Amino acid sequence: MSERKQQQQSKKNPPQPIDEGWSWLILAAAVLVTFLWGGVVRAFGVLFVELRTEFGLSTSLLSLVVALHTALFTIGGLFALTYGVRYLTGRQCVFIGAILAVLSFVFSSLAKNGLILFVSYGFLLGLSFSFAIGPSTLLVSLYFKEKRNLTTWCLQMSPSIGAMLSAPLLRGLIDRYLLKGCLLIMAAILSHFLLASVLMRPPELYKKWQRFKKKIEKNRMKTTLLGKDGFPVEPFRARSPTSDSTFSPLARQAMLQRMKSRNDDDDENPTSVQSDKSKKKLIEPEQKKTENIEERGHDTNPTKQHTENWRQRAMYASYDFGISASFLEQRYNSSRRRTDSDKSNKSDKSNNSFLSENALVKGCLDVTLKKCFKTSVLCNPSFVLFCVGFTLGIPTAISVLFLPDVGIDNHLDNTQSASLVSVYMIGEIIGQITAVFLSYRRIDNFIILITSLIVTGIIYNLLRIFFNLSLLILFSLVIGICSGPFQSLHANIIRRCVRPEEVSSGMCLLHFAQGLSWTVVIAITGFLRDLTGSYNMSFTILGSLGVASSIFIAASRLCLRKHREVYHPETGELENQEIIIK
Repeated sequence: MSERKQQQQSKKNPPQPIDEGWSWLILAAAVLVTFLWGGVVRAFGVLFVELRTEFGLSTSLLSLVVALHTALFTIGGLFALTYGVRYLTGRQCVFIGAILAVLSFVFSSLAKNGLILFVSYGFLLGLSFSFAIGPSTLLVSLYFKEKRNLTTWCLQMSPSIGAMLSAPLLRGLIDRYLLKGCLLIMAAILSHFLLASVLMRPPELYKKWQRFKKKIEKNRMKTTLLGKDGFPVEPFRARSPTSDSTFSPLARQAMLQRMKSRNDDDDENPTSVQSDKSKKKLIEPEQKKTENIEERGHDTNPTKQHTENWRQRAMYASYDFGISASFLEQRYNSSRRRTDSDKSNKSDKSNNSFLSENALVKGCLDVTLKKCFKTSVLCNPSFVLFCVGFTLGIPTAISVLFLPDVGIDNHLDNTQSASLVSVYMIGEIIGQITAVFLSYRRIDNFIILITSLIVTGIIYNLLRIFFNLSLLILFSLVIGICSGPFQSLHANIIRRCVRPEEVSSGMCLLHFAQGLSWTVVIAITGFLRDLTGSYNMSFTILGSLGVASSIFIAASRLCLRKHREVYHPETGELENQEIIIK
């Protein structure tokens, strides 16, 4: 069976359980990871205020720490999903992320200078989440097929729920154990990543178990050929006709005469028989050598000869258990025969492989980028316009980091300002559920997203009128509801804009655009806060970006032609098909 057929068969019948058994524990571990990640990152605004007062840092400098964290999380996530998954399992990646996350909060609690936060929170925590989040979600997709929509929904909701619960928890821990005690407790909470890594059983482990089961079955077959004393039982042999008591005397006499005549012929011409045998002994090794050289393509590498001898010995090792040597020779020789076309195909595959023996580093990177990212998506105007709109609109979802500081500027106490984060997350959950419900009601996803962006832009520009607790709670709830569709519908829109084989490339580009946009906007927001003394200008810019984003997303929708009815080739029924202008 060829390698391509084996890969297709492994995809159809994967070794790991699908939609059952241990798959649910994989989902529970991934939900735990994303839950803790959302609780730390999305609710960091509570720690933002305390770290600024504890170390005497400016808002712009502390914003640079968060921007560094976001940048490393984005870049590290791309490398973890390409190179990390290639050399490490999902369990190992999450384990590394757990160690880095614990060290990050321990170093932050022991820091005596605010600049240490660039290393502890910005560098270590950014790398830890990049190793943990991407591989864990990728592992879930390998264990679920029919129920993948349910798992995606759980992974999208868990960060919002984690941030909603973490904001009051962080405020309570700071009030009770001060900032350093809170950071140490958060390090202990993030150590639960280790528990999640234990549950994340890699699919390669099931392949090893299958091989182990095959070895056990072979051993069982071997034991059936052994006697009670442990020695191999001799195979059945027909008894000699001369020693069989039931053999008739006439037949025995005729057999003895035939055997005697053959012996007499051999005695008359002994030299011819010996010469023929000697010729065969001399000719057979040379023929075997020439055949082996032709089959191997004149390859006289000693290491390959060593491996061939090892394989031959391994195949002949089963001769003691009832398999004939001629059969093994035939199987071994047939397994080594390859035509010229097979050789050329194999050489082409070795040249196109990720790490060929004579490949340069640059060539390896080019091949990897071609496999991970398809540049054909950049030729799609609908996708390009949506990507620009997504880059301009996604910063509206990161404003939750500054909501506690906005509450402090409007003379709210620490508990009330922390509650704004929980209210925002409640609104985001409501927005996600509403967006999915409207999508199932056949309302266009573009319309839902454009409407939410326009409302968000208007609300951000009206921040000046929200000056007390009740109005700020309303402000947090509305912008949370409007940010929910971005979290739940962007993947469906990408599937409509590009071909199925380009979806992964489109999501990869959106992930990079999101990280780049958040990094720039967070740094600018902190700088404008120190420059103007409030967040009014920063939120006005965010609102303007939201309105501009809605314009680009509307243009992306216009690049999609109207539905047209076509007949499905298999069912023969009318279906709606949407054509992309390219």
